[in-house]
Amino acid sequence: MFRRSLAGALAAGMAAAALLTGCGGGGDDASDGPVTLKVLTWEPGGTEYWKQVKSTFEAGHPNIKLEMQSVPFDKYPEVQGPYITSQSGPDVMANNAGLELFDRRGAYVPLGDKAAEITKDLVTYSGACEGFDTSKTCYGVPFSYQGNVLYYNKAVLTAAGLDPEKPPATWDEFGAACDAVKKAGKTCLALGLSGTFPAYWDFPEIARNYLTEDDIRALLAGKLSWKDPKLVAVLEKLAEITTKGWANKNAPSITMLPDGADIFQRGDAAFAGTIISDAVNWEAFGKALGDDKLGVTRWPAIDPAAPLAQKFSGIEGAVYGVTQWSQKKQAGLEFITWLAGKENGELWVKYGKGQPLNKNVDKALLPSSPAFLKIQELVAQPTLHAGVMLSGPEADALARGWQQVTLGQLTVDKWAEQMQQALERSPTKKQTK
Repeated sequence: MFRRSLAGALAAGMAAAALLTGCGGGGDDASDGPVTLKVLTWEPGGTEYWKQVKSTFEAGHPNIKLEMQSVPFDKYPEVQGPYITSQSGPDVMANNAGLELFDRRGAYVPLGDKAAEITKDLVTYSGACEGFDTSKTCYGVPFSYQGNVLYYNKAVLTAAGLDPEKPPATWDEFGAACDAVKKAGKTCLALGLSGTFPAYWDFPEIARNYLTEDDIRALLAGKLSWKDPKLVAVLEKLAEITTKGWANKNAPSITMLPDGADIFQRGDAAFAGTIISDAVNWEAFGKALGDDKLGVTRWPAIDPAAPLAQKFSGIEGAVYGVTQWSQKKQAGLEFITWLAGKENGELWVKYGKGQPLNKNVDKALLPSSPAFLKIQELVAQPTLHAGVMLSGPEADALARGWQQVTLGQLTVDKWAEQMQQALERSPTKKQTK
C-alpha cells in the first residue's frame, strides 16, 4: 500500500522531513542512485522476517536501499553504545519501548506532530513516548505487541504425574509442581540470568503480585524506593525461584537466549517464562516440541487476589527511530512509517508469527495454533509492563544481583541496596534516597 513512483517518493520524503523536529538537511538526494539507509536491529521476529522486510520495502521504494546490521539481543547495548557516544553510524535504530528507549532518547529525532499521523492505525504506541504519554515527545514507532507468558511442556508434566491441562495457578502449586518435575529427572523452570532478560521476562510477573498500576508508574518516575517493602518482597520471590532449586543450576552463568530457551526446547524443562512475539515465542516452541505438547498460561499468582495478579504484562515491541546524526532523515522517516503500516503488519504475522499492532491486518492471516489462540485470551486483560519501567542501570543490577543471590554471595537486603544505588544512577529518573 506504500508503493509509489520515484518522483512521488522523493516529494513525500521532502514533505515529511519538514515535520521532523530538529532535522538537519542533506543525504537524501537520490539523483546519483538509491539512498542507502543503515538500520541497526537485533532482528525481532527472526532472520526470514527481516529478509522479507528488506525485499518488500525496497520493491515499493526504489529510491531507498536498506543495509541491515543485526546484533544479538544480549550484545546490542555494547554495539549501540559507541554509535551513540560518537554520534555516528546507523540512520535508524531499534530499542525496547519504555525506559530503555528513553535512556537513549538523545540519539533519536523527536517525531513531533508526525507521530500521530504515522501511528494512526496502531492499537497503541505510547511505549515510544516519554512517560507512556502520547501527548508528550515520541521518538519512533513500534509495529508489534509484546509481553510475558509461561510456556509449559505437557509431556513433562504428564511424566511427573501432573495434569497437563491444569498447569499450576498459584505459587504454592508451582512449588509442588517443581518438586514433582525434579523427582522425574527434569528441570522445572528453564532460566538464564545473564543480560537484561530477568528485567523484561521475570521481574514483571512477580511484581504484578505486589504493585498496583500507580506503583508501576511510580517505579517509572523513580519515586518508588527499592527499599520499599513491596519491591523487597518482589526480590525475595525472584530469589526463591533459584534458591529453592526450581531452575537449572547453571542459570547464573547463561543467558535466556539462546541457552535457557534451548533447555525448554530440548524437552528438558517443564516451564519457560518468555514472550509472545519474537524469536522464542509460541511458534518456535511449537515447532520444537509439537503444537499438541505446548501449553501457555499466566505465571502462577503469589496472591491471587492482588489487583494485577490475573493480568497480562503487555507492551509495544521494539521501537524504530531515526538517529539525530543521520544525513538521511527523509528516507529514515519513510522507512519507519512503512514499518507501522498494514503491509509490514502482515509480514510480521506471516513470517515473525507475532502480535501485530496495525488494526488493518487481515485477520485471516492470524495463526490457528492452540498456543496462539490461548495467548489471545491472555492479552485481552493487559496491564502495565513493570519491566520496561526499569532504567538500564536497574536492569543490569537486577540480573547481577539475582546471580549473586543464587550463588550465595549476596542477601536480598543487600540486593535491594544495590537496586536503590542503580536507581540513583539512572539518568532518566528522579534521584530518590
